[in-house]
Amino acid sequence: MKYMLFLPLLFFVWLPCFSQNISSQNKLYGRVKDVNNEPLNAANILLLRLQDSGLVKGKISDNAGLFSFENIPAGKYRLSLSLINYEQIFSPAFDIADNQPEINAGSFVLKKLTKELSAVTVVSKKPLFEQKIDRMVVNVRNSITSAGGTALEVLEKSPGIVINRQTNALSMAAKSGVVIMINGKISHMPSSAIIQMLEGMAASNIERIELITTPPANFDAEGNAGFINIVLIANPNTGLNGSFALSAGYGKGEVGAGNINFNYRKNKLNFYGDYSYARDSREQIFYNYRKIDYLGIITENYATTLRSPLQQNHNARLGIDYQVTPKTVIGALIGGYDSRWTMNARNTITMYKDKVADTSLIIKNNELNHWKNFVANLNMQHNFKPDHTLSLDFDYLYYSDDNPNDYLNSYYNGAGNFLLNEQTRSGKLTPINTWVGKVDYTAKLSKKINFEAGIKGTLSRFTNDVDVARYKQTNWVSDSSLSGQYLLKENIEALYSSADIALNDKTSLKLGLRYEYTNSNLGTTITKNIVDRHYGKLFPSFFISHKINDSNAVNLSYSKRISRPSFNDLAPFTIFLDPSTFFTGNAALQPSFSDEVKVDYTYKKYILSLAYSIENNSIAEFQPKVDITTNKQYVTAENLENLKTISASLSLPFDITKWWTMQNNFIGAWQQVNAFYNAAPFRLQHLILNFNSSQSFKLPKDYSMEISGFFDAGGIYGTSRYKALGALNFGLQKKLNGNYGKLRFSVNDILKSISYKTYVDIPGQHFYTRSDYNFSQRTFKLTWSKNFGNNSLKGKRERNTASEEERQRVKN
Repeated sequence: MKYMLFLPLLFFVWLPCFSQNISSQNKLYGRVKDVNNEPLNAANILLLRLQDSGLVKGKISDNAGLFSFENIPAGKYRLSLSLINYEQIFSPAFDIADNQPEINAGSFVLKKLTKELSAVTVVSKKPLFEQKIDRMVVNVRNSITSAGGTALEVLEKSPGIVINRQTNALSMAAKSGVVIMINGKISHMPSSAIIQMLEGMAASNIERIELITTPPANFDAEGNAGFINIVLIANPNTGLNGSFALSAGYGKGEVGAGNINFNYRKNKLNFYGDYSYARDSREQIFYNYRKIDYLGIITENYATTLRSPLQQNHNARLGIDYQVTPKTVIGALIGGYDSRWTMNARNTITMYKDKVADTSLIIKNNELNHWKNFVANLNMQHNFKPDHTLSLDFDYLYYSDDNPNDYLNSYYNGAGNFLLNEQTRSGKLTPINTWVGKVDYTAKLSKKINFEAGIKGTLSRFTNDVDVARYKQTNWVSDSSLSGQYLLKENIEALYSSADIALNDKTSLKLGLRYEYTNSNLGTTITKNIVDRHYGKLFPSFFISHKINDSNAVNLSYSKRISRPSFNDLAPFTIFLDPSTFFTGNAALQPSFSDEVKVDYTYKKYILSLAYSIENNSIAEFQPKVDITTNKQYVTAENLENLKTISASLSLPFDITKWWTMQNNFIGAWQQVNAFYNAAPFRLQHLILNFNSSQSFKLPKDYSMEISGFFDAGGIYGTSRYKALGALNFGLQKKLNGNYGKLRFSVNDILKSISYKTYVDIPGQHFYTRSDYNFSQRTFKLTWSKNFGNNSLKGKRERNTASEEERQRVKN
């Protein structure tokens, strides 16, 4: 019944929208110079709407003082031009029509300041969700309901994203195999590590999140579902500037976070960094049920887990860029995080045989999962001439995971009488080292052709030291069948090239081809070559875009991609949920390959996308296997035969009034899983519906309000099905008088409806399992944020590092 309360939110979607001006393919260009006719580099040029002076786009002049804007909607505009120590000027008003391919704005002269003027701050409010042709952008910094939250909570609210906290898995547009990037750098971690990292990353330190479903050839071929790029806040302004935020809240446990970021820019030097801390102690409750029919006897296991976790995360970055010459920039970046998750749990398990209590078990469990990370990057960018750029990147990544568990198991008979105690423990120590080098070259070959090419090499070394022991008499005795030291070596070499071609004024084409060769070897100190694979693959991509008229456009794309097994999924290990339920690795995992065709249709600002994909050898993590003869359940990653997906997404942004805007996103999909269980083929099919809406209201006296929510009607994950879930969130913001920042109050999961309910029911296999995981609670948060320093606008060098795609395959 609680989902009926989502109806008021759904009602917003069907309100009428007002027509807006339509984007057209055009170009506005001009030049900035001083009184001596010398070009001015790095001047700020802002394109403003004439009606309300709202910021449309911003640009920075190049070394020749030139600037340009493209694809400007028809309308009335003016330009603002400024530079530090120069007077700001405004251009005369001008019109842009739909049929103007090029507009010459002319030359503008900036004069030196005769006295210091107060800085002018230009603020542009972005919607929470921005649908672009190749990606969805979630503008976290503008979201009131995201204030004081974490990156994981923001992702849970994002269109098409499903986070299964039971399995620590992410899916996007109904597909797993998502690659996570931080500032364009891949988080090369196991999924459980990524979930833990995102759970400790303060949302107040995030600028935006990009959901990229059709990555081009210069992205790694890894990731069958696409990329999620989390862009942290940067303040690329002149002088010293930055921002900080503090938040505190409660939801059956305290939550708190703090972050600060800064940027210092002077002359040829740019120095920047950030630090964030997050703490979460909200309680968690799990329910698990397993039923087995063996030899006519029905065995049932009921398990309840009460968890008292404490997660503390520290994240930090420090970087520098230096302009060696007008054409050459060098830079360095170091960063890392420390994620410490501790948990005390009480597990109560009761087993029945033919509805009669047989035995019961109480487990007291203590767990530590401590991840450490360090990354170092050196980079250089050189412009041989305008539109001809060479970039070099070298990265070193280090991860370490210490994951000890201890268990005290107390057994009782069916009448509740004590039988015995048993002590077990497991440990997993996992250091991972990765080196990455990349060289990219981009060139504008002609007015209609842009060319890119690159080469990349990745070298990874991974050790998994696993020990499982039982306490017998007065000593701990290792179980040799479950213990061991596993070594993995992997090299990946890649070459890519792509070309953007403007066929005519309305049609453009992008062709890409990537080749990757992989060497992967896994063994132990005793047994060599458990896995020894060598394979090379071509990954083509194709994009074509056609503008039918000023209101209609269509895009068509095709891409082939790969998902490699994560390091942790390959290396065998054993972690106990209880004495009859285990999490293990799978050395037999194979990489999966997918092919996807996608069509996008744009009408004005509305976008409809249709896609079909087939993924062979699809990797599904945390798949249950039940031994009905022993009543034991093993959870591991498995290859499915294939996964077929047909999906449709619709983006509906509306401006209801001047003070009320909304963004609505729908995703519908049909999925089919074909797989084998105990050598018997089986098939699962499911219809998927995901709805996400955000309503923003501007209120008097510098107040604003936001209501957001999502609803997921359920779906499939490998052999598992998950049931419907959703959330409704509320936020209120007040801009404080003077330079005192913003105060935000938010309530997340108002209906207490985020509960992960999954079940497995494979025909003919004589078992059934279901689970209910409550990881979060209705949470109230208060957040204060403030900017500091000089906010005169100045551009920042946007770049990615070499290891963007590597970080996804390390999981904690």
